[in-house]
Amino acid sequence: MRKHQRHTLIAELLQEKSIRTQQALVDQLAEAGVSATQTTLSRDLTALGVVKTASGYRLPGRAEVLVPPAATQLFQDLVRNVQVGGTMLVLHTPPAHADAVALQLDELSDPDLLGTIAGDDTVFVATRNPDSAARLARVLFGHETQDRA
Repeated sequence: MRKHQRHTLIAELLQEKSIRTQQALVDQLAEAGVSATQTTLSRDLTALGVVKTASGYRLPGRAEVLVPPAATQLFQDLVRNVQVGGTMLVLHTPPAHADAVALQLDELSDPDLLGTIAGDDTVFVATRNPDSAARLARVLFGHETQDRA
C-alpha cells in the first residue's frame, strides 16, 4: 500500500473510532490488511498533523468537545441516568427538563453528536458510531461503558 493510501485509511479510522494508542491503530490497520511498523505509523501521524488528546488521537480541527461550565452544571443537576446503546445515548431527567438538556447538547460543537430528540423526561442522543457514543457519555456525563468483547 502506498503512503497516500495508508494516510487515507488512517484518517478514516481516526474519524470512525476513538483510538487511544499507536498499538491500537496498528491493530486497526492490520484488521484492514495493512502492515505498518510503529516507526512508520509515528511518521504518518506527524505527516497528517494528528494530535493526541485525553480521548485519543484526533485529526487537525477535531478537538475535544468543549462544554461550557453552565452546560456542565446543567448536566450534573438534571441528568439522572445515562445509558449507551450502540450509536445512541439515552438520558433520563426529572419531568419537564429533557428539553433543556437537549438544547444544551445541540449547542455543543462536536462532529460526533448528530442530534437529539427530547420528550418530557428522556433525551435520545444520536451519535456517529458506538465509539462516539461511549466517548460522549464519558466526556459529558462521566459515564463509563463496559468494553464489548
